[in-house]
Amino acid sequence: MKISFSSNRRRNICFMILVVLIVVILFLSLFIGLTMQSRASKPALFVGVDVGFGDEEDVYRTADEMTGYANLIVIGSLAVTSDSDKLIRVCDYLYARGFYFIVYAGFSMEGLFPPIGPDSLFFKENQGRWGDKLLGAYIFDEPGGKQLDNRSHRVVENANNITDAAEHYVITLGSLATLYHGPAYYGTDLGMYTSDYALYWYDYLAGYDVVLGQFVGNQSRQLAVSMTRGAATTHERDWGVMITWKYRQPPYVEEPEQLYDDMVVAYENGAIYVVVFNSPDVNEPTTPYGILTKDHFDAMRRFWDYYKSHPRSMAYNAQTAYVLPTDYGYGFRGPNDNIWGLWPANELSTQVWNDAEALLDKYNMNLDIVYQTRIDSVPASLEYDTLVFWNGTITNR
Repeated sequence: MKISFSSNRRRNICFMILVVLIVVILFLSLFIGLTMQSRASKPALFVGVDVGFGDEEDVYRTADEMTGYANLIVIGSLAVTSDSDKLIRVCDYLYARGFYFIVYAGFSMEGLFPPIGPDSLFFKENQGRWGDKLLGAYIFDEPGGKQLDNRSHRVVENANNITDAAEHYVITLGSLATLYHGPAYYGTDLGMYTSDYALYWYDYLAGYDVVLGQFVGNQSRQLAVSMTRGAATTHERDWGVMITWKYRQPPYVEEPEQLYDDMVVAYENGAIYVVVFNSPDVNEPTTPYGILTKDHFDAMRRFWDYYKSHPRSMAYNAQTAYVLPTDYGYGFRGPNDNIWGLWPANELSTQVWNDAEALLDKYNMNLDIVYQTRIDSVPASLEYDTLVFWNGTITNR
């Protein structure tokens, strides 16, 4: 009897273990399958418009026009994002039409914090409402550009030296963004976005998941790409492009053919986001949409067709990098641009500018521009075949 009892007990235990293993395997298979399905469903490219001003009807008109050849809307108007009822209606509308969307929050009117935009419960209470279509929040606009040009809401007002400026920029901006991104407001795993035209490296260090480098005026598109992509690649983040103003007077935005070409440049360089800025309440709107005309939308439709007919096999990776001096927050809009918005150009500015121009001429799409360190002189992992340092040193893997 004892032998029989022990044998039955062993069989029962083995059976229970087998059942548990089967359940665990089935659970893991389901989890992995759902994860892979979720990753597979994420677009390889986000294309759309930032509705930077105006009201909810402007978002609806833009979405209606772009349905079928875009998949992203940035809800960039504080008139919408500061009104929870409006914002929920707009998100519902975009969700019903299959758009992904990002919600804007700006600096406080009086200082840097608290931000203006969605109320503190919006993201926590509504994230599940739209599934993966709500990508995240666009938190603060052009922090690097504001720093460089001494505009309102500049992060660092003074510093002892460039290292001091870099540390204060990263710590202050990172703290402000984290306050909004953290449990007090966000409390979610949604992405944190911004758009900028300078200091991209330090925006990523401050904690942004995605920086949209700006194509603005007649500035070099490839230079903006090389700096944004280099920062994103080194920090293992996504990146994209925001196509913004070309003129300070009508028509404000670039011509449709240039818009199409710029979108192709961003795509061929590996951008994950290609966004066009629109301003529906500009003083002299040219169409019901704002500064964008029907020809601009036609250019975006052509780009969508180009994207669909020219799939990328993988993200583009440059093999050569130009390595800047540590903490040298130079603006890169010409040899006389300033440093951190706190100091004028110096002899090194001209050298760095000329080096970058020459290397871009030589390597074009195959060049990224990076820094050697992150913060507090912690070395960055620069995974490039060739590193060309600002002091003339060249290393090859």
